[in-house]
Amino acid sequence: MKKFAVHPLFSFVHKSYIVLLSFVLLSFVLLFTACTPNKPQYRIGVSQCLDDAWREKMNYEMGRELLLHPEMTLTRRIAYGSNELQCAQIDSFIAERVDLLIVSPNEAEEVKPAVTRAYRAGIPVIVADRRVTGDEWTAFIGGDNYRVGALMAQWIESLQSQSSKPLHVLEVAGLPGSTPATLRHKGMMESMAEHGGVQPVVQSVQGAWYKETAYKAVSEFLRTHEDVDVIVAQNDLMAIGASEAVHANKAYASKHVPIMGVDGIQLGLQAIVDGTITCTATYASRGDMVIATAADILHNEPFVRDTVLETTLIDASLAYPMLRQDEAITRDLETLHIIQVQTARQWRQVQIDRIFLISGIVLLFLLFLLAISYIIFAQRRMQNEISKEIIPQLEDVQSAIQLSQRDMLFAERLKQVVDEHLSDPELTVESLANMLLLSRTQVFRRVKSVTGKGPLDYIREQRLIRAEQLLRTTDMTVQQVALELCFSSPGYFSKCYKEYFGHLPSKVSR
Repeated sequence: MKKFAVHPLFSFVHKSYIVLLSFVLLSFVLLFTACTPNKPQYRIGVSQCLDDAWREKMNYEMGRELLLHPEMTLTRRIAYGSNELQCAQIDSFIAERVDLLIVSPNEAEEVKPAVTRAYRAGIPVIVADRRVTGDEWTAFIGGDNYRVGALMAQWIESLQSQSSKPLHVLEVAGLPGSTPATLRHKGMMESMAEHGGVQPVVQSVQGAWYKETAYKAVSEFLRTHEDVDVIVAQNDLMAIGASEAVHANKAYASKHVPIMGVDGIQLGLQAIVDGTITCTATYASRGDMVIATAADILHNEPFVRDTVLETTLIDASLAYPMLRQDEAITRDLETLHIIQVQTARQWRQVQIDRIFLISGIVLLFLLFLLAISYIIFAQRRMQNEISKEIIPQLEDVQSAIQLSQRDMLFAERLKQVVDEHLSDPELTVESLANMLLLSRTQVFRRVKSVTGKGPLDYIREQRLIRAEQLLRTTDMTVQQVALELCFSSPGYFSKCYKEYFGHLPSKVSR
């Protein structure tokens, strides 16, 4: 059989084709390897016991922090106050082999076995908000509910010290058996018992953590009890519901009932500013800290195992600047979120462009080189945009937080100085400026910024609030109170009092 000779040019082209095809395939693999993120993907399961406003805030904070950790994804499940459902949900997360579990337990003892099963299965467990007993968990982040109860007792004792008769206190409790409800009640009762002296009379109704439930329970209680002096609710929503129940009861139309809530969420702060409730105790959710701790655990970074968040009392003097701070932070974070979404869209567009460029590589080697150049250029462009847009936004957020903290410190100092000189006829804008070590112009600007009022209006408001306390808690007459608080005449005092409280000043029998 005759053998055909292979032309050298054909052999050269064939070999060149093989080399080119190998180079294209190798470049194709390298390109995908270079453009595919090498960060591992982590699945995090979140088991929430309820779906109330406080937990909505916590979920928002977790979602916000998650934007900084694209390697992590969350799956949330809600137990709606059911221990059995929450344990079943935790077991399903174990079966799915999530990389980390975040649990806010409904009842500590009832949910503890499921948490223990997850921990023993090798899944890191972050217990948030409410503790479980024992030490079979990875990290805890939450407030001290017993301390919250003690703070409630401290506030009640401050009111009791102004009255010679025992105050009748109505406690609006959360879900029966839940850890916060139990510990807050225990902290309040034990702290009041340790105080000694005249002991308030405490009665309780169940609000189950919801505004509507609290409204019904308090309304029913007030129908048969006309002697309630103070209301303490174990969260802000129930405090607002209790306030609405008081205002709807005709027997309490002329009676001022101080109401305290817990959580310090935006609804609670706004209720204080509006005069719906008197004060609240902070109970931080810190979903952002939970996610940051989860990231440290998953990346084998150091982390704090047991974090107890502080709680403080917020009254009318602090609610307004804190509300402004929350609003400012929310606006800045929403802006940052928009920028990140836009960046993600740009990145997805780059990925689409990459696919078309890779398709061109198969046809022409020069297009392959062009695709490589384009991808590198696009990546550098994205890095430049991130450095020019996102980092300055983060710095602006940090600056806004620091500014808001300075406003809070100024608000505290302002209230302290004004309260100490309410009976001083020489309390003027100039004297206030001297005591605050500021110029007259700075005082006008700073006071307006943190209170929403001018200095003289703020001083008059504080004097009217003190006047109402004196009329309610002392034997002083209207004329004596007007003189004590430096009003020019009883008539002018009565006019100002009515404008602020909606009724003329009168002596309240104790």
